[in-house]
Amino acid sequence: MKKILLCLLISLFCVACQSSSSDEQFQEYYQIKEQLISHQEFDTDYPFHVQVVFYDLEDSYRYDVIIDQPQIDMYYIEAMAYAHEDDQKMCPVLGIVDDSISHMKVDYIDKSQHFYKGVQLSGETEKIQDVKIYVCYYLDKEKTQKAEKYIEVQS
Repeated sequence: MKKILLCLLISLFCVACQSSSSDEQFQEYYQIKEQLISHQEFDTDYPFHVQVVFYDLEDSYRYDVIIDQPQIDMYYIEAMAYAHEDDQKMCPVLGIVDDSISHMKVDYIDKSQHFYKGVQLSGETEKIQDVKIYVCYYLDKEKTQKAEKYIEVQS
């Protein structure tokens, strides 16, 4: 009986820990989204290429934000795109509400080590419009030097 009770307590503890981590991730998501909405001054100098491509669907548009061609090493990339998504629709994200790991390094690809040629965010919008993008990354694997960029790509 004690073993069953102990197993139950351990599993409840594990579920509670996962839930709190998930809550923190969604809190970070909403903070970044609010910052993107209210941000007025956008970076014009960043060490990578950003492109937004729109695809016509029947009654809306799909947009892809492509971040590639790094000029520096970028570790643990987090990104969000905002094209006026409402509260019912989630903004496309990378590394914020999930545990995905993405790195980019100049002229280097090793998917087994999470080094990619580029990263992509895909979302849906009702019209072709400007897209605001948040990109956060570290300049080293030890996560001692962090960089954040707020970018607006005009349609």
